[in-house]
Amino acid sequence: MQISTSIKFIGSTTKWLCLLTAFCGGLIAFQSIVTSNYTYFFLVWNLFLAWVPLFFALIWQKRLEMSKPLAKWKQFGLFGLCLLFWPNAPYLITDLVHLNRWINPAQWIDIIVFFSSACTGLLLGLYCLYKVQQILSNTFSEFKCRLIMAAIIILSSYGIYLGRVQRWNSWDLLTRPHHLIWDALVQLGDPEAWSIIIGFSLFIGFTYFLTLQMIKNVRYKK
Repeated sequence: MQISTSIKFIGSTTKWLCLLTAFCGGLIAFQSIVTSNYTYFFLVWNLFLAWVPLFFALIWQKRLEMSKPLAKWKQFGLFGLCLLFWPNAPYLITDLVHLNRWINPAQWIDIIVFFSSACTGLLLGLYCLYKVQQILSNTFSEFKCRLIMAAIIILSSYGIYLGRVQRWNSWDLLTRPHHLIWDALVQLGDPEAWSIIIGFSLFIGFTYFLTLQMIKNVRYKK
């Protein structure tokens, strides 16, 4: 599929994702006012990080639409930035662990706040994957695109483990690359790491497959 066939999906989808993110921000503010608990504002930062890979993907696509060809090294750079920051989107799902740590009389608000943020992060991640696959489909065959997307999902699932359990950040690969790479290699021997990698890979892969099928069904009906 060519990039031009997906341009019409960018504007409306991005606007809805912005609205959903703003909704989550409003919920976080509402929760803070009702419970006088301001610890959940870290979710705002996590939501911002979830937008970063999609931001690079949209820039990548926009640059490819221009008449002047985009240099290969720039394309590799944008792809690398998408891959580096993408785990931050589904990472929001793991923030649900905080529900067992902070109990308050209005816990139902906490459930809505964390679940809404997790869903928003997942949607941002899935949409980013979709945009990256659309771009790659102009260069690679469908089979190769699927292999690349599978590799991204598996590597990102490991990134989620490194972020949640080992407390590494995406930018640590730029500021402390040797420490991060060494720890990443060491953690490959941890069974917990593999359980998270497999679990998240299956979950994200399945939800992404369903997303693609729904998009195809909508187009078919049109």
